[in-house]
Amino acid sequence: SLKSIQLTEEFEQIYAAVGFHPHDAKDLNEKSLKKIEELANHPKVVALGEIGLDFYRNLSSREDQIRSFREQIELAKNLNLPIVVHSREAHDQILEILKDTNAQQVGGVLHSFTGTADHAKLAQDMGFYFGFNGMLTYKESKTVQVARGVPIDSILIETDCPYLPPVPHRGKRNQPAYVKYVLEKLTDLFSPLTFEDLERITSLNANQLFRLDKKSPPKIAYPIRNSLYLNITNRCSNSCCFCVRNYTDFVKGHNLRLDREPSYQEVIGSLNHLEKYKEVVFCGYGEPTIRLDLLKEVAKFLKGKNAKVRLNTNGQGNLIHKRNVVPELVGLVDTASISLNVDDSKKYDQLCKSEFGENIFEKVVDFAKECKRLLPKTALTFLDMPGVDLKRCEKIAKELGVELRIRHYNKVG
Repeated sequence: SLKSIQLTEEFEQIYAAVGFHPHDAKDLNEKSLKKIEELANHPKVVALGEIGLDFYRNLSSREDQIRSFREQIELAKNLNLPIVVHSREAHDQILEILKDTNAQQVGGVLHSFTGTADHAKLAQDMGFYFGFNGMLTYKESKTVQVARGVPIDSILIETDCPYLPPVPHRGKRNQPAYVKYVLEKLTDLFSPLTFEDLERITSLNANQLFRLDKKSPPKIAYPIRNSLYLNITNRCSNSCCFCVRNYTDFVKGHNLRLDREPSYQEVIGSLNHLEKYKEVVFCGYGEPTIRLDLLKEVAKFLKGKNAKVRLNTNGQGNLIHKRNVVPELVGLVDTASISLNVDDSKKYDQLCKSEFGENIFEKVVDFAKECKRLLPKTALTFLDMPGVDLKRCEKIAKELGVELRIRHYNKVG
């Protein structure tokens, strides 16, 4: 722990965790615990760890390991620091202690995670992150399937240097630079997300867990996969209970909470390398048609660059502007993707809470009909949340003759 702190003082980009590893649990006493508390007050200490249980080597007795783990969790709670958890052949006991001590109060990461999907679900329910390393690149690794089932917003990448070097360096001494191979493997698992997507998302995860306070400015244009999205307003005519805006400023690692609405020049200035993307999508933290004039101006510019343009909308543009706005989108928008979300009017009123009052469901359907009539392509999106009849959703889309898209209500971007 002392050497880690020394490194943080030498290198600005390095932060430290302090604590007693389970191998050394037998040496944790009142005096040494007090010393850890003193070290933890260093400004560049961001976590307690590694702490936990190692029932494979048992270099300290299991009793001492459990005692040490519990005492350090309590210290972490007192200091309001997250924990870095070491677990080897002790996943059940680790999860039991985390729950019993209410460790989710401070959260943390299950370092070098090798548990089952069931273990991951229990830890995820407590808000813990999962650290994956070079083991993901091993052919015989069972961790691959588990990692694939973990939400990307809960994943950190690591090396566990000098151990567990990734392929193609297996058998050699591991080093921090090899973390890129872990990220490459995660990119394979989470395709079609790109390497850059995963790099950005996992960096944000680390910044948020360890509270590194690395500022991420709000984005106007933001890439995800092979599409470029445009965030032109945070205003919306709906107050959906499931909206991502209710609990975070971020989507796939991008900060979408605008300080102010961008001008035309600022939007155009945010567009780079349009040829890289299959489409440009008006979709941010608000309803794009609220800024209809800007939307049309930017779309005209994009069409001049031969870009494909998609509009993600709540379908209330006609209500917002008190006229039929769809004819104004002809020649500017290639695809209208309309969020109907649910299968009937009552559910829509309950979950989407439009500022225009009740019975808006039918108005959105009418908007979709007009888009179907005038635009090259129209899609209706629905949520797979409890209570939504997806068969009925399918029938609605089929009757309108538009594409059906099902979105996971707890998965954004």
